Amino acid sequence: MSLGDKIGTLVQSESERAAGPRRALLVGSTALLVGLGLVGLRPSDPNDTSVIDIGSVLTLLALFLIIGAIHTYGRLGPDDGGSRGG
Repeated sequence: MSLGDKIGTLVQSESERAAGPRRALLVGSTALLVGLGLVGLRPSDPNDTSVIDIGSVLTLLALFLIIGAIHTYGRLGPDDGGSRGG
């Protein structure tokens, strides 16, 4: 069995509850890259910062989406029945 087959089996065996957080991670990471790209653009007019402002807002929203998706995805793991700590 190749590595690709093992990864495919692992992804398919994962519960359907994980599809939403995985999609949110994909959308958030794409939006983060676009937002950072917009922030990095140099405007032709120094007084026109509208593209940079849009990029800043998009970057912040993408970061919140990624943080929420990571939190949700992490909460989908198995719960250990024992108590934590000592």
